[in-house]
Formats: sequence, structure tokens, C-alpha cells
Amino acid sequence: MPESEQPDRTGAPRRRRWRPWLLFLVLVALVVLLVLREDLRRQAETSAVRAVRVIAIDGLGFSPRDIFLWRLRIAGLADSPLGQQWKNAVSQAGTEPVTFDRQYQAQRQFSADAVEAHIYQVTLQQGAELNWRLERSSLVGGDLFASLERRDSDGEFGTDDWSTVTELEATGQREHLVVEVDGTYRIVLQPELFASVDYALALASGGSLAFPVSGASQRDIGSPFGAPRDGGARSHHGVDIFASRGTPVTAVTDGRARTGTSNLGGKHVWLSGSLLGFGTPRYYYAHLDAFEVASGADVKQGDILGYVGNTGNARTTPPHLHFGIYTVGGPVDPDPFLRPRPDLPTQ
Repeated sequence: MPESEQPDRTGAPRRRRWRPWLLFLVLVALVVLLVLREDLRRQAETSAVRAVRVIAIDGLGFSPRDIFLWRLRIAGLADSPLGQQWKNAVSQAGTEPVTFDRQYQAQRQFSADAVEAHIYQVTLQQGAELNWRLERSSLVGGDLFASLERRDSDGEFGTDDWSTVTELEATGQREHLVVEVDGTYRIVLQPELFASVDYALALASGGSLAFPVSGASQRDIGSPFGAPRDGGARSHHGVDIFASRGTPVTAVTDGRARTGTSNLGGKHVWLSGSLLGFGTPRYYYAHLDAFEVASGADVKQGDILGYVGNTGNARTTPPHLHFGIYTVGGPVDPDPFLRPRPDLPTQ
């Protein structure tokens, strides 16, 4: 038996005792390497700063402005008149934000001798999608702090506090967010003190799903979510989209389709975005005239699942698709999901 694995008095083999010392020597070597190699040290410092920002913004919900305010406190400027003016600039801008609905575009400037913030605000429901594109004309002139923030529509905790959803990067690339919580959303832009910043911002809101009936649109929705059914005994857990019999209905997302037949929904399809149907919404297509897919088939967005009909308890009504969306919390209104897709203004 090797010396490093000789049994001890209990009969169990003894492991090498020098392994912790080996790890310590490797750690010392890494520290020495960082000290001697300036390029590696800078990379480590950059990675550490990024890690702190991710923890502060994504983990703790702080905004980039909060991080800058810490820097002002460390410098002893947070309680100065100038520091207080910078701190209160967002609250002041929030009294008269720029509001938009479908589209908005702006090219504006922060001057070095002014202390101000710009706010762009929109109210969104679950299932809506917000798109944005933020770009600076030059990276010279100082830091620009940009964040997307949310205030819940139900006034959670009875406050008007805003929570940071994500930090915005001024890359000029299209970014987006699919809304999971109803509320008021705002994009806040504020430069550091004495910064001169030019920027261009494009915004658009709309639905996050493709329309599930070929050739149809929101104007073809004839029965909304929540409408009373059976004399008020139950409510409508979806929307009815009216179209000619035989009109194709399509998958709104990649997933797995399962077909079925019932007295209520007639020929129907459940579309799940995950293999087991957990963790993602499930989409319900009811009253179909016929199926196009086999039960258990994997489908791609846009694939035909079946055709509009009036089977089940819809046999006395004109042909239509009953379309429902079910989350972990139960059925949700499909209307915000099905609005026209966001279209960013061109530059």
C-alpha cells in the first residue's frame, strides 16, 4: 500500500497531509503574479468591479446612481449643496416625466454646468414587451448612469418606491424586456457631476407574442378576458378570436403540443414552452375544427397547430379560436401579449 494511504489506527487510509499546503502555495503564487504583472492586476480589478456592480444592481436592486452616491459619500460630497442637488435631481424630474405609449425618440444633451436627470415613463401590463436603444455620440465627457426601474401598480407596501429592473448600456444595440409584473416603468438617465453627455434614445412598447390566428389581429377579438360566463357562474379565461372556419392557428412560441378533446373546449391544443410544462406559461387553443399536429409533437414558433372551428360548447357560435394563457398563478389576460409587436423608431 502506498505510504500516503497507510491505514491509521481506525483502519481508514490516511490522506496526504501536504495538500492544504499545496493550495496555499498556489494562492501565494497567484498573488505574486498579480503583483508583478500589471496587465493581470488590471484585469482582476476590472472583474472585481464588475462583480460588485452585478451584486449591487441585479442582486440587491440598487441603481447605478446609488453606486455613484456611495462614491460621493466616500469623497465627503454627498451632504454638500451640490451633492444634495445631484441626489434630488431624479425626484425633481419624476414630477414631470416624459410619457409615451407605442413609440418615442429623443436626442438630448446633459451640459457640464447643469445638475439634472431625464426620465421616460410608460405603464405596462404583464405580457407586454418594452424595447429600447440607447447610444452616446461620444464616450468622452463623463459617465452616464442609465437604468430601467419599476413601481408596482398595486402600490406594494404602500410606498412610491422604485425598484431597479436592469442597468442600461449605451451600446446602440436593441434591447428588450418582457414584462412579468404590471406597473409603471421608467428609464432614468443621469450623468455624473460636471459631465457633458450627448445621447440618442429610442423606445417602443407592444405585445411579446405573435398573433395565434393567421391573418387576424386585435380587432378580431370579440370576447375579452374576464367576461362573465354561465350567468356569472364563471369568467372567461381567455380571448375569443373570430375568423373563418379552417383558418390556420399557429404556435406563439417553440414548445411541445398536446392535443385533446373535451365537452368544453372541443378539439384543443395545449402548447408548453418547456419539456414538462413547468416554469413557463402554457397556451391553450380551443374549439378547433381539426388538428395539424400529433399529440406530443415538438413545434417551432409559427408552425400550424390546427384550424379555426367551433367544436365543444362553441357549436352554436360562429367559428373562433379561444386562446388562453396559464401561468403558475393561474390564467392571465392574453390581450397585452397579443398587441402589435414593438417597432423602434428608425435613427
